[in-house]
Amino acid sequence: MPKYVQAKPEPSQEASEVIELFGMTPLRAEILRHLSMCEEGVTSGDVGRALSANYRTVARHLVMLESHGVVESDATEERQGVRVLYRINRTQLSVAAKLLLKYLHGE
Repeated sequence: MPKYVQAKPEPSQEASEVIELFGMTPLRAEILRHLSMCEEGVTSGDVGRALSANYRTVARHLVMLESHGVVESDATEERQGVRVLYRINRTQLSVAAKLLLKYLHGE
């Protein structure tokens, strides 16, 4: 069973400013952070409970993040049941961050 992240401190002022600067919602940033700390994978409900957020809202963010490749799931078209585990794709997240920096540097 996945481990839950314990109550976390609020993001630092610096982290909050960077999240805002790049137009990312604080919840989406927390979802990515949570997934980074849960290597074995977690469900949208697990994330919702850990972050005190509605699992449906979390699920929408996860689907969007998965469509961009920075999150992976074990869902397949043949899957049985509704339990889906999500994991961070560190490689794709790093690629996305590098592409953003490259763009911002005018390259």
